[in-house]
Order: sequence, then structure tokens, then C-alpha cells
Amino acid sequence: MADTAAEIAKGNLNINKLEIDTNDELGQLGKAFNTMTDNLRQLVQQVSSSAAQVAASSEELSAGADQSAQASSQVASSIMEVAKGAEKQLNSMNESSAIVEEMSAGIQQMVENAKVVVQSSEKTALSASEGSAAIDKTIQQMATIDQTVTGSAEVVMTLGERSKEIGQIVDTISGIAEQTNLLALNAAIEAARAGDQGRGFAVVADEVRKLAEQSQVASRQIASLIHEIQQDTQKAVLSINEGTHQVKLGTEVAETAGSAFSQISSLIVAVSKQVEEISEEIQQMALGNERIVASVSEVFETSRSITDQTQTVSAATEEQTASVQEIASSSKVLSSMADELQAALNKFNV
Repeated sequence: MADTAAEIAKGNLNINKLEIDTNDELGQLGKAFNTMTDNLRQLVQQVSSSAAQVAASSEELSAGADQSAQASSQVASSIMEVAKGAEKQLNSMNESSAIVEEMSAGIQQMVENAKVVVQSSEKTALSASEGSAAIDKTIQQMATIDQTVTGSAEVVMTLGERSKEIGQIVDTISGIAEQTNLLALNAAIEAARAGDQGRGFAVVADEVRKLAEQSQVASRQIASLIHEIQQDTQKAVLSINEGTHQVKLGTEVAETAGSAFSQISSLIVAVSKQVEEISEEIQQMALGNERIVASVSEVFETSRSITDQTQTVSAATEEQTASVQEIASSSKVLSSMADELQAALNKFNV
């Protein structure tokens, strides 16, 4: 038993069992010694097997931890890149949101300007319509003036003809007065020849001569007045003709202006319709832009949420990487301990 114990002390468990022939205390001690030896052998074998498994598992765990650490590092790097991209996208979306809001304000200003243009177009169309009506009325008045001037010209021309006729009558009266004066002169001569008997006739002849002379003077005055009237009548006719010509020119100008106003009115109506259509389209653009603003805001909020989540995941990944590195370090320590345990067990021969 002492030799066997010495072998066990040396680590040799591959020994034969003690042969027990007695059942006394020494025999019971030998049986217990054999049982202890068997249990120790099984323990060493189990510990050796477990140590080998622990070593293998720790190596696998260490390798897996290294791979996990590398993967976590790569994931962390990728997530950082994603976070940078998300943050950049967030900044871009922020800028886009500002641009879209500015564009929305510009479109709203365009809507207001379009409303002002529509109102101005309506006022202009009304003014053009009123101007066209005023020109039509002016054309009618010019036509009335033309008729009046033409009638006045005809009256003046008739007056001129009457003046000529009066002149002819005055010429006739002047001729009669001249002949009467000659007859009165002859009668005075004959009365002078008759002496006292012809004195009364001479007085009458002298009165007739005076009347004839007065008639000649009056005829000359009337002829002078009629000549002046005829000159004034000719001037009036020329002025009336010129006035008629100017009235016709004014009528033509008014008609041209009326036609231009009609065209302008038509164009303004067409432009007003186009402006109204453009205003409606701009309002549709404003509605669409409001939807774009809402969508951009929603995308902006989503991007910000993604950025926050990415940062959270990045922090968790960094923590996981640190944990994996700790596991890898612990696996190496465990592997080292398993190696030491295996080295200690190698001292036993089972």
C-alpha cells in the first residue's frame, strides 16, 4: 500500500489495485484506498477531458470573439458612415426645406401679384370699354358736327349766291340812277331854255337829280358792302370747307382710335383670361408646393429620427464591441488557465 501511495504521489494512477484478503480494518483501508484510487483516476480523466474541452471551447470562443469584434468594428464603422451620411442628408434636407419654404413664399407672392394683375386687367378692360364707348360717342358727335358744318357751308354758299343776286340788282339800280341823273340833267337844261315857264320843272328835275345822285351813292355803298359780304362769305366758305375737312380727318382718327380701342379691349379681355388661367395654375402650384413642404418636413423628421437611431445603434455597437473585446480577453485568460490546468493534469498518468 505504501508503494502504491508513493506511485500515486508521483502522479501515476495507472497502477494495479491492491489485493485485499482480509476483512479487518486494514482490509477495509485497502478497499477504501482502491476506491479512492479509482475515483481519483476518474476525476483526473474527467478533469483532463473537461480541460481539453474548455481549452478547445475557449480557443473557439476567442476566435469567435475576435471575429465578432472585427465584425462589430466593421458594423460600427459602417454605422458611423451611415450616421455621417444620415447627418449629411439631414443637413441637405434642412437646406432643401429652407429652399422649398422660400419657393413657397415666392409662389405665394406670385399668387398675390397675379391677383393684382387680374384686378388691374379688369379695371383696364373696363376703362378700355368706357374709352371705346366715349370714342363711339365722339364719332357720332363728329358726324353731327360734319352734318352741321356741311349745312352751314350750304347756307353760306346760298348766302353768297344771294349776295351776287343782290349785287346784280344794285348794279341795275345804279344804272337806273345814272340814267335818271342824265335825264334830270337834260330836263334841267330844257327847263333853263323854257325860262320862267320851265322853272317849276327845273326844281323837280333838280330834286330828281339829287335823288338819283343819292341813289348812286347808296348803290355804291351797298355794292361795297355786298363786295365785303361776298369776300367774307368766300372766306367763310373756305373756313367751313377746311373745318369740314378737319372734321372728316377727326372722324377718321376717331374711327381709327375706336378700332384700336376695340382691339385693345379684345386683347385685354384675352390677356385677362390668360392671367386668370395663370393665376389658377399658380394656385395649383401653391397647393402642390404646400404638399412638397409637408413631404419635405416629414422626410426631414424621418431623417432626424434615423440619425438619432443611428447614433443610438452606433453607441450600442461600440458598447457591444467593448463587451466582445472583454469576452475575447476573458477567453484568452480562460484558455491560458485551461492550458495551465492541462499542464497540471499531465503530471498524472492515468
